[in-house]
Amino acid sequence: MENYKEKIGNQLKEVNQLIVKSDRRLAKLKDLPDQRIITCKRGNGSDQYYWIDKASKKRRYAKVSEIATLKKIAQRDYDQKVNAKLKQIKKNLESLSMQDDISEIEMIFKNMAEGRKKLVVPIIETDEQFVKRWKEVEYEPMGFKDGAAEFCSDNGIWVRSKSELMIANALEKAGIPFRYEYPIKLKSIGNVRPDFMCLNVRTRKEIFWEHFGRMDDEGYVNRNVPKIADYAHSGYFQGENMIMTFETSQHPLSSRTIKLMIEHYLY
Repeated sequence: MENYKEKIGNQLKEVNQLIVKSDRRLAKLKDLPDQRIITCKRGNGSDQYYWIDKASKKRRYAKVSEIATLKKIAQRDYDQKVNAKLKQIKKNLESLSMQDDISEIEMIFKNMAEGRKKLVVPIIETDEQFVKRWKEVEYEPMGFKDGAAEFCSDNGIWVRSKSELMIANALEKAGIPFRYEYPIKLKSIGNVRPDFMCLNVRTRKEIFWEHFGRMDDEGYVNRNVPKIADYAHSGYFQGENMIMTFETSQHPLSSRTIKLMIEHYLY
């Protein structure tokens, strides 16, 4: 299960950066007159600005020559509200960060003696239990035609190309669970088999990985462009639950690209 304290920490970092920026902006506007402005629409639809006297509540038209000052005061009023809201958000996030995360529930089971674990069914499935169950899902492999090139990964998974072999070996080395050519259904095309169905163990999110290996082959491209579009129409979006890599004969897939994809999407 995801560590929400980590997310809260990242949000706190972002909020603190915005507070610093907001404080700097307010410091530049601190010497402005303590005046208030309001706006309204003229009959022709243009904007009209007024100065408001805080004591008497009387208003007067703002002159064209005063627009620069109006902008600064409007900016100050905006920045004051933003600054106050950011500091309230910071206070709330700091309060949340001091509370126990849901992962504390998982730790109760993890900290038990191995013998005691055998007697207990945890309320939250451990990563090990989840991965084991995920790996046990059965499906019918597509198989290989006679004479087709076959490549075997370090862990004994047969794939169809050298590039797929690079991906499979990299996934295995990184400890990323995957299913090769697991069948799914797209809206227009129907049943397809993406090269890899990968599991991000930390988030327990399934991410498909399609490698398009002959992008300099016009017939191959024309067959696969509709497939790429159908992935999006069927709810599979690159960068969210879909990884797509590409290569040509002049620009082969690199191990560095594979490593970056795994580190970014699957850890």
